[in-house]
Amino acid sequence: MSIALFAQSAWVLRAAAAGAALAAVAATMLVRHQLLIERLAHSDDRVQVAQEYSRITSARVVENAEFVDLMQRRLDRIDERLDKIDEEVATVIAAGDKHSVADAPTVVDLKLRAQAAS
Repeated sequence: MSIALFAQSAWVLRAAAAGAALAAVAATMLVRHQLLIERLAHSDDRVQVAQEYSRITSARVVENAEFVDLMQRRLDRIDERLDKIDEEVATVIAAGDKHSVADAPTVVDLKLRAQAAS
């Protein structure tokens, strides 16, 4: 290019301009090629990330289902225990209803019975 600046020939200037245009086209093609390579590499990375995310999501779904099943079994056992407690409480209440409050011994009655027994 510097030769074309000092040369007074039109052919030299035209050849330099054509060379510069070809160099620009070649540079553009190289940049485009590199851009396509980078995009392809980036898309491969995105595919790998998406597959890994899908695998992790599947594992989380399985873990969540196992956790829900475990908690449901625990709640069922707790419900069974509460049902047993409710039955026992109902039995105690039913047994307590057999006697009236008037029939229940007082503290004084119990002390007198203890003294009489000794």
